[in-house]
Amino acid sequence: MKNRTNWDRVKKYFSLVPLRKIKYTKLAFVWFIGWINWVIHVLFLERVVHFLEANKTESFQTTILVYLSYILVYECVNFSVRKWWWVETEMLSGWDIDNVYLRKYIILDNNEIEKIWTGKLVGIINEWRITWLMSMTDVFMMGISFIISIIFTFFMISRVSIMYAFAFIILFFCILFYCYYVNTYMTIWRTKRYHLYNDRLKQFVKVLMSKNEILQSWKINQEWAFFSQHAIDLKKINQDMGIYRKLLRSTPIFIMSLILCWIFYVWWIRVIAWDMTLGALVWVTGTIIIMQKSIVEFVNFFVKMTKDFMKIEKMWDFFEETPELEGYDTWKDFQYKKWDIQIEKVSFWYDDSGKVFDNFDIELEGWKIYAFVWASWGGKTTLAKLISGYLRHDTWKIVIDGQDLQEVSLKSYYQNIWYLTQEPSVFDGSIIDNLWYALEKTIDEAQLAEVLKMSKCEFIYDFKDWINTEIWERWVRLSWGQKQRLAIAKIMLKDPKIIILDEPTSALDSFSEEQISYAMNNLFIWRTVIVIAHRLQTVKHADKIFVFENGEIVEQWNHNELIIKNGIYNKMLELQSWF
Repeated sequence: MKNRTNWDRVKKYFSLVPLRKIKYTKLAFVWFIGWINWVIHVLFLERVVHFLEANKTESFQTTILVYLSYILVYECVNFSVRKWWWVETEMLSGWDIDNVYLRKYIILDNNEIEKIWTGKLVGIINEWRITWLMSMTDVFMMGISFIISIIFTFFMISRVSIMYAFAFIILFFCILFYCYYVNTYMTIWRTKRYHLYNDRLKQFVKVLMSKNEILQSWKINQEWAFFSQHAIDLKKINQDMGIYRKLLRSTPIFIMSLILCWIFYVWWIRVIAWDMTLGALVWVTGTIIIMQKSIVEFVNFFVKMTKDFMKIEKMWDFFEETPELEGYDTWKDFQYKKWDIQIEKVSFWYDDSGKVFDNFDIELEGWKIYAFVWASWGGKTTLAKLISGYLRHDTWKIVIDGQDLQEVSLKSYYQNIWYLTQEPSVFDGSIIDNLWYALEKTIDEAQLAEVLKMSKCEFIYDFKDWINTEIWERWVRLSWGQKQRLAIAKIMLKDPKIIILDEPTSALDSFSEEQISYAMNNLFIWRTVIVIAHRLQTVKHADKIFVFENGEIVEQWNHNELIIKNGIYNKMLELQSWF
């Protein structure tokens, strides 16, 4: 965790306020009228008792009528502000913070993002964002209630004795210091519990993502053993925290209860001796009860706040320590020419486990189709991400059309390329939403129909709602081949100048592969194309085929010449007997 001073934490924590100042102003007002209502009830109660003591029947009746009128007005105002403002302020409509942090996430360095598992990213960006928003809401609510409670308590008690008023304020701050002191001991156990929760989330995501494998292997007992042990460890930590939690929550309540007992015993004697009115005893008691309620809520808030702050700081650490993509939209624009690609002495590694590429060279001429096939070793996807600019290489350079990829704006570079991963770029939504997503121009019906024909996506016409058909999460309404063809249609609509395809037919049957091959042949015209493949059916028509082994190029030529050479490529063909 990054080292921050307390002042740095405060400034960072309240950086949300300028983004949501109107919402928090409304929230402050909503909570203000809620807490001031308690104060007004005590004041009315004091007046009612006073007029009863003084036997002022007319004043008593007038006060009751005013009190009833106030209740009616308050409920109307309270209903209105909660109906129109509460959902906006209390609920998590955090589009403003999303606008900041989702934008930051999109331009974070992918070299670092690749190392983080998806469940953790969801926790950081979504759950911890919600925690921050909820915490800020609590801060505003508690701030309003504390200000009202302290001012009202000091004012009311000072009417009896200014010495009592100052003594109570001192006692109040002593309680706050006590809570802070006890909470520091809870932090140790809370940190351990946080790591346990994190491990549980990771295992939970694993179970959700591996449902079919668990079902086939019946490893549910093994997974259950993990969660059972986790529950035992969590129980032990909660027991260790229990004594501090009990002290933190119970001590302030105990102290305030003693004060109430003291008031009832000592001040009631003064009332009997006619040294104090019954009305004074009533409003002092009511004031102490309001203050007790405020302190109890503060203790609960303080415990929750310190627990949640760990998550909030983790979110800050993630965004501050993860570097951004350099020059994404600030460096010079990329200028398209012919898409000649040169990779010069490139080295790359994800971590200290070893280099994926070491001093790697390759040169590709524009407007041709290239195939990368692997005899062994798994760096093909990494190479595709390097050429597409998704990952940044560590040494030397990748040159596109004479321009170093590390010196041009990736935003302008991406306008002319498309990287189709092994997982087709199709998301949960309608077919038309998917087709239109990457476009900044309007396509008429005739153009769309032509693209659907060339990409072999005529299956869309079989759906009842045609292009408005929802394909659902995990694309359950589409086969893998249909997803691939829909992804190819998206590429055709965008019309990029360079296309990188990573294993485009790896999960297809023979019929689907034929359909995809037809669609890709239409796609490849007048473009620079790199196809990374294991199944060689897709690459036999490439202008040049590169065969890799252990991160190095061991063979390079077209399909026929490589067969004549009778090397590794030919052996791969023989193994794929269906070819």
